[in-house]
Amino acid sequence: MLHIYNTLSNRVEEFKPLNPGHVSMYTCGPTVYRFAHIGNLRSYLMADWIRRAFLQQGLQVQHIKNITDVGHMRQEQLERGGDKIILAALSEGKTPQEIAEFYTEAFHEDESKLNIMKASQYPKATEFVPQMINVIQQLVDRGFAYEAGSNIYFDVSKYSKYGQLSGNTGIDLMDGVRMEVDPLKKDPRDFTLWKHAEPGRPMKWNSPWGEGFPGWHIECSAMSSHYLGAGQDLHTGGVDNIFPHHEDEIAQSEGAFGHQHVNYWIHGQHLLADGAKMAKSSGNVFLIDDLVSRGFDPLSFRYLCSTVRYRHRLNFTFNSLKASEKALTNLRDRVWSWQNSDTPDNLPPETEEWRQKFWTAVQNDLDIPTAVAVMWEMVKSELPSTAKLNLITDFDRVLGLSLDGIPPEYEVPDSIIRTINDRSDLRDEDQYDKSDTLRSELSAEGYLIEDSNLKTRVRPKTSFEKLQDRWPTVSSSREVESLLELPDKYDYSLILNAYNYVSDVERWATSALKYTDSHSAEIIIVDNGSTDGTAEWLEEFKAKRENVKVIHCDHVIGDAAGKNIALKQCQGTNILLFDASVELVGDFLATVGKNLSDESVGIFGPYGLSTDDMQHFHEEVEHGDSDAMQAYCMTFRRNSLKTVGLMREAFRFYRNLDIDFSFQFKDKGYRILADNSLPLTRHEHRQWTELDDNQRDELSRKNFGRFLKRWGNRPDLLITSGAKGFITGFHH
Repeated sequence: MLHIYNTLSNRVEEFKPLNPGHVSMYTCGPTVYRFAHIGNLRSYLMADWIRRAFLQQGLQVQHIKNITDVGHMRQEQLERGGDKIILAALSEGKTPQEIAEFYTEAFHEDESKLNIMKASQYPKATEFVPQMINVIQQLVDRGFAYEAGSNIYFDVSKYSKYGQLSGNTGIDLMDGVRMEVDPLKKDPRDFTLWKHAEPGRPMKWNSPWGEGFPGWHIECSAMSSHYLGAGQDLHTGGVDNIFPHHEDEIAQSEGAFGHQHVNYWIHGQHLLADGAKMAKSSGNVFLIDDLVSRGFDPLSFRYLCSTVRYRHRLNFTFNSLKASEKALTNLRDRVWSWQNSDTPDNLPPETEEWRQKFWTAVQNDLDIPTAVAVMWEMVKSELPSTAKLNLITDFDRVLGLSLDGIPPEYEVPDSIIRTINDRSDLRDEDQYDKSDTLRSELSAEGYLIEDSNLKTRVRPKTSFEKLQDRWPTVSSSREVESLLELPDKYDYSLILNAYNYVSDVERWATSALKYTDSHSAEIIIVDNGSTDGTAEWLEEFKAKRENVKVIHCDHVIGDAAGKNIALKQCQGTNILLFDASVELVGDFLATVGKNLSDESVGIFGPYGLSTDDMQHFHEEVEHGDSDAMQAYCMTFRRNSLKTVGLMREAFRFYRNLDIDFSFQFKDKGYRILADNSLPLTRHEHRQWTELDDNQRDELSRKNFGRFLKRWGNRPDLLITSGAKGFITGFHH
């Protein structure tokens, strides 16, 4: 029987269903006004493994997963600058319901790609508002809720066990309450059950308390009790649901129904991305389609999640995803070979020992990582192929990796089979040169060849294998060799960090090439995880150009990390760092070299910034000393990096990174020198304009906070703190 960690009791417990042979299970589903990212989907994978473990034990599972399509899209917030996808949909005349349906379908597709079993029911919040009103009315009647200003609030003081799930009690509880100040509440800890509809709100319903909409928590109590009854076995979600969502759900459900609501509360830990919590404001949110667009099988993400226990944080990196993709492909290849092997049908006695070892791990607090390790031990054992195939099929009942048959993509056309037969004949005749030629031709056509003593097998390469054949990629700046200790090889290194927008990249690269022909110069372009054809264009651009270097990243690794890759690889005496929104319209490399020959100058460029307080930076320095230089174009000596250092990679978004880097130079005593007469043209900066206002504000604020934390106590670095005479001695 499954033993699993119960957040309510704070220990691992043996699961005992309320009704023998039957499990009632509820999972907090998605809010369908955005795509589910892979951090969200890890939580749904946990629920899927739990359900599969129950099914393996012969239990019947009724699994409810709600769809939150109400109460989370306010018209006035959208008008102030909300999600661009939703704004565009509204401008096209789509209703909130149609938008919700779009994201609901996307969620179902993502779950299907990950082999997550369909829930028994997917109730939508908008279809259960009457049931929510009934539960709220019960709470009012039982004295657990009160009305204030046409809103209904749960009275936390009336529920003595509040805080039992999260452990937040007393002062700790007050510190943990996530809310805006609401003067209508008796106690700041109280939470909203029903909210009065503000003017202009499109989604509202009639109720005994007037037009309004339900609070966030009440929908789960209403929908779960409708399908599963007032007492339920198990409720799953992410750790971020524990407080306040699940804490409030327990309080309102037990307040309304008068007895324990759920016996087992199971929570999955966060998924980190490159060591940081995945969040839109951090610029490190990945969707399943992002992985697919980079050639990965979605099930490689499922495999990756199986390598770390659900109660532990998982640090998602593209290197770990690559390893998972390779492991999954390896497993499929082995199954493929076992299905075509000639071994006895009888299973040796040790087969059952392996089976027991695997399922014991699964039942031990859903220890899928140990179960996967057992699986690999079995795969590499001396068991006959028939036994291995039998076991892997059994194990896959919980792993869900589609290992129970040859994938359809392994099918090979008859014409390729004939070529393989011809190649086998050549090998039998010792004509290895010709057979190797055929192998190369088949590989170029996208087929993987595997020779053995008995026969040759062939299958189409996976999407990931095809992408790996194109060009090498890196996942972080740490993987890139630093050439900074080597002697200078060129006079100038022109650097671009490219994020999609291939037309912008082409415009910059073409202009850079035009004005470097008469100089000793190299061009280094970092493809920072582009998926719009930029990578392909860059490969064509660098062809037959010895002074052009392109480095591909397998995902968007962040602005600072991308630029650091180029800085580590450059070999020019003077470095020119550009943004793709800039176009060179004249030759100014000699001007850069002359100005940087002044050892007091750290950074030289056209777009200088000044500030009096480090809070507000103004682009007002046309000629002379500046407090910082904007990264549209900033130039500096290569050897200064040995003193100044590289960029701080916490800056994943470009905003304020240039100011921070400028202050690294100022801290070492260098000047920042501006000359806005350099022949450059600025075009639309699409890294900025493609974001909605909320994203811009959030990303900019976080980066500015990083800048202030490091430099906010250094007003001595500002021009206004020292000699105020601007130096205007330029070399043109």
